[in-house]
Amino acid sequence: MRMERGVVQGLKAFARGEATWAEVEGMTFEEAKAIAQVGCDLAAAGRLEEARILFEGLVEGNPKDAAARAALGTVYQKLGRLDEAISEYSAALEREPDNPVALANRGELYLRKGERQGFTDLANAVEADPHGETAGGRRARALVKAITLVAVEKLKENSQA
Repeated sequence: MRMERGVVQGLKAFARGEATWAEVEGMTFEEAKAIAQVGCDLAAAGRLEEARILFEGLVEGNPKDAAARAALGTVYQKLGRLDEAISEYSAALEREPDNPVALANRGELYLRKGERQGFTDLANAVEADPHGETAGGRRARALVKAITLVAVEKLKENSQA
């Protein structure tokens, strides 16, 4: 069996870390997007383990795909695998610092842990999606508003005491 020159070059580029497996396989953006949509549909239907497997495959094939990493983080979050979710959101944000889904979800998880970075992430999510076009952007806006209202109430209580 003789390998084609392009296949060998692709495998060598993958081995050197210069190409993703998806690139070696020739997966197009449209194909990856269609697979991701199936993963989103599975997650929405509550089929989280199947969605997890699908998104883990997408991330394995192309670890540079910020949207797939954010989606995998969301699935991990829904499965209660919170440290893994934070890790995936962080990896997504390394590639796409203004991803409102990754910012909002990581921000929420950091807040649950009592970390101030959570508020920063939420504020950045609102800035990244100022018109609330994504669910993450809308949730971030609602959380920032709620946090602000609580802070104002505490200030009022402290000034009256």
